[in-house]
Amino acid sequence: MQYILVFYAIFPVRSPSPSKAMLYSAVFPGMGQFYNGDYVKGAIMTGVSVFLLSSAYVNYRESHKYEKGSSGWEFYRKEAFSFGLYYLGVYLYSIADAYVSAHLYGVKYYFNKSHKNTNDR
Repeated sequence: MQYILVFYAIFPVRSPSPSKAMLYSAVFPGMGQFYNGDYVKGAIMTGVSVFLLSSAYVNYRESHKYEKGSSGWEFYRKEAFSFGLYYLGVYLYSIADAYVSAHLYGVKYYFNKSHKNTNDR
């Protein structure tokens, strides 16, 4: 562990800005993960966000086919609301994850580098 800290002090790595990562994720979920270099996580966040938003929209549009107050109208409105809440959860998680990942970027980078060096011996 001491070697990691010494290595980090001698060769600092340019880590992503946590505020930029948070801002990018606030614009659209997954962008902050792409900025941090977590491409798989970013693709998953983007895909889930697009799915949830489109599902909420489709259910909302489907509710217009029924009279207000009918069982079909209530069902599709509840579904649209549920998908909207799920999207809100993914949105907030994406912002928090991008912020934390940007803070821990240097630790992860140097841990992986020192772990590879010990296996080469």
